[in-house]
Amino acid sequence: MARKAADIVAEMRRRIVAGELKPGDPVPSAKQIMADWSTSMAVAYHALMVMQEDGLATRVEGRWGRLVTPEAPGIAAAWLPPPPPGSQLRTRLVEVAIELADAEGLATMSMRKVALALDLTNVTVYRYVRDREHLELLMTDAIFAEHPPAREVTGDWRADLAQACRAQWKVYRLHPWLARTVSFKRPAYVPAVVAHTEWALRALAGLDVSAQDRSRLVATAMNLVRGNALNLPADAEARQAGAGRDDARFEAGLQRLLDGFARYAAA
Repeated sequence: MARKAADIVAEMRRRIVAGELKPGDPVPSAKQIMADWSTSMAVAYHALMVMQEDGLATRVEGRWGRLVTPEAPGIAAAWLPPPPPGSQLRTRLVEVAIELADAEGLATMSMRKVALALDLTNVTVYRYVRDREHLELLMTDAIFAEHPPAREVTGDWRADLAQACRAQWKVYRLHPWLARTVSFKRPAYVPAVVAHTEWALRALAGLDVSAQDRSRLVATAMNLVRGNALNLPADAEARQAGAGRDDARFEAGLQRLLDGFARYAAA
């Protein structure tokens, strides 16, 4: 959805720069966008909200819909493609977003708040981060990159996989919102998550099951960790108070899961 909305906003920027949409002109409505781009209402509204956040469009009291802002031509003309991933400012944007999510929760973290924290405009932020979904993926990658898997597997599949699961549990305990951004169905977007998954696959190399089954077992183990993390309280004090109980529950579930893996391999 976010990628499609970004494409729509990019086309609106082009029209503004070309003079096809002038300050004071009505911005295409959600229904028009749906028809022109063959997209959903959700995507259309998302595109309109991004335009509004970027300063390209605004609502006027007493009028229906949105109008192109007086500043839109300059804002649209100043837009540049995202810089290389190694950009220092992009790194700082991700760090601030993580700090905000840790302090206030993922739901209240926004591109606007990140911009305000760094005294930047929304337009500047969008030069470095495509959209909120992109930012969340960068946040996820940055955190997992700070907690890489062990260098080598030991050859004891059960001990190695348990170690991998406990390492991820520790990361989720530090950033409880993180479990909501991780998806093991889209690993190509998050290289550091891929590194954890690949290490777990190597850990199970000695297990007498097919490669496909190893992939399924790893996904099951990773989702056990993530599922437990989804139940962690957002409040730091509550999380600390229940740490012993949560850790015991996680460990018990992990051991039962590994028992099941052993029986499955022996069958």
